[in-house]
Amino acid sequence: MSYIVPRDKPKRCTRPKCRFMDRDTLDCRLQDKSWESFEEQYEHCPLIEIPTPHGRLGDLDALKAQYKYGEADSEDEKVWMMNIRRAIANAPTVIEAEE
Repeated sequence: MSYIVPRDKPKRCTRPKCRFMDRDTLDCRLQDKSWESFEEQYEHCPLIEIPTPHGRLGDLDALKAQYKYGEADSEDEKVWMMNIRRAIANAPTVIEAEE
């Protein structure tokens, strides 16, 4: 799972730069394991920055599923739906999908 940060992502795992660092253990509270070094911990950091400016964020896969090619009544509607699906598929990705 990723976490979206409201501001710039910290450049390293140190207090007070990163508010997710445990005060006692110095481990990342967002990760389920302890790393050998702060560099290794930062390499696996789950924080992601969202590029700005960006438009509205939504689930394009769910939208694409609404426009299935076989559900149209006429050939014109099939072409129209195919063009919508193509536009959705070619839309820029702001945040990658997660499983």
